[in-house]
Amino acid sequence: MSYYEGDRILAQWNGGPFWFAGRVHSVGSDDSVAVQYDDGMSDIRPANQVKPFDWVVGSAIDAIWSGNGQWYAARIMAIETDGRRVEVRFDDDGIRETRDTAECRSR
Repeated sequence: MSYYEGDRILAQWNGGPFWFAGRVHSVGSDDSVAVQYDDGMSDIRPANQVKPFDWVVGSAIDAIWSGNGQWYAARIMAIETDGRRVEVRFDDDGIRETRDTAECRSR
């Protein structure tokens, strides 16, 4: 898949198991992708650790709960058109919160 500067994507921070939202900053001649994550961090990932942004209403993700700052399983209930904020419902207690995508991740 080809990526272009500004594309909305998900990437595996530091090659880990979770996918975090961000944008393509640039693409290297070796197809590596420089990612600007929504939380302000940046990273260079090989192309196989980048994918198109695919979070939609109903997607299962993890989100940080405002009550204690910990990650919990949640489901997206609504998503803004620019993909930067989502309303989630936490799986364990049904609490709904609006979160920046910088506070979300997927597997």
